[in-house]
Amino acid sequence: MPAYTFSIIGVLKEAFNRSNGVKWTFMASMLLYFLIQFVIAFVLILLMPQIEGYLNLILTILTLPVAVGIILLGILRARDERMSVKQIFAYFGSYPFLLLGYILVTLFTVLGFIALVIPGIYLSIAYIYTLPLIADKNMTVWNAMELSRKTITHQWFRFFGLGIVSFFFILISAIPFGIGLIWSIPTVYIAYGLLYHRLFDEEEEALLTRED
Repeated sequence: MPAYTFSIIGVLKEAFNRSNGVKWTFMASMLLYFLIQFVIAFVLILLMPQIEGYLNLILTILTLPVAVGIILLGILRARDERMSVKQIFAYFGSYPFLLLGYILVTLFTVLGFIALVIPGIYLSIAYIYTLPLIADKNMTVWNAMELSRKTITHQWFRFFGLGIVSFFFILISAIPFGIGLIWSIPTVYIAYGLLYHRLFDEEEEALLTRED
């Protein structure tokens, strides 16, 4: 069982402080991500207008490595490592595994919702670190899914609470013409990065130390 535990407000406060100096890296990455999606959408609708109903799914699949790259920015910041906008394009080599992970996580979560709803809610939270683990630690899809699930299960309600607080934080920050997103988006990404770092980096290092 992971020794690390966290306060929802505490981790968000720490993430907010760590966002100093990197806000525009996150915002530029997000803008570039949406620009890429816009260009792809424009071309696809122009060439194949019949796919409009599936456009969001297609865009998600095609730009999956970039989305994961933005998540990894939060992890890099948590590690105090150098980060730049171009790093969001560093994970296309893992695309087949990221795609398989995305498909399996989506499938299991949808089946959970169909079954009893509650299993779907549980899995939607428990699998949140699957894709970062695949991209960052080169784990197999199933091992990444299981490690994410087993690790988060120990603090599932805290992660659930963090998800709700983060959602309303971003929602409220978007009200004044979206200006608040400059602070909220980097904060949320870094918060999840901090938790990833402490659960999967520091815990792993502590385990290796004990084994030595």
